[in-house]
Amino acid sequence: MKKSKDKKEDRKEKPDDENQVRYFIYAILLIVIFIAVLLSVRYFIPRTSKTNSYSYNGFVFTNMSDLWFVEVLKAGTTKVYNVPLHFGAKELETIKIEGDVSHFKNKTAIYITFDPTGKEFSYIALAASELSINLAQTMNITPVAACAVDKTEICSGRHIIDCKTPGQPAIFVRYDNSTRVFVENNCIFVQGQGKEVLRAADRLLLSWFAVMP
Repeated sequence: MKKSKDKKEDRKEKPDDENQVRYFIYAILLIVIFIAVLLSVRYFIPRTSKTNSYSYNGFVFTNMSDLWFVEVLKAGTTKVYNVPLHFGAKELETIKIEGDVSHFKNKTAIYITFDPTGKEFSYIALAASELSINLAQTMNITPVAACAVDKTEICSGRHIIDCKTPGQPAIFVRYDNSTRVFVENNCIFVQGQGKEVLRAADRLLLSWFAVMP
């Protein structure tokens, strides 16, 4: 009876970090499905129903269901995608890109890494999924899930990308009080607090889409 009791206590004492990271992984999967559904909206809503639209550098941003849609060309093709974003270009003008992010577009694969011991996993997951689906769908780049540190069960066996090792191109999505997009070593850091990390992610995407510099 004592051994059984000890096992129960061990399970109760298991850190919450693993549950948070598990939520992060599940959230990415659900969000990717959600975004895929949103991408089909243009097939069911006629163009004449567009409201709250504006033109920015030749690209039209249209707000529907609290998301901003903009049409961009798939890399190397003439195929058009109606990309859903959480923020339009006008809301992102205060975020400057620090460093050269353009050469990352030439990669065939990019790691998407995060700190499993960090904060605000729901926003981090949303930003990571938004970046991942656009890398794959509009830029022909394979996103590879990774962790910045190996401190949880879910990160065991995954690629550990901490942005300190050369030759590992990655996007590090992380919680931080300052909203920034900057390049350091072989990583693009996309950071912010709460919804600000989503602004940072969308700012990077619009730079890659040549909508913003």
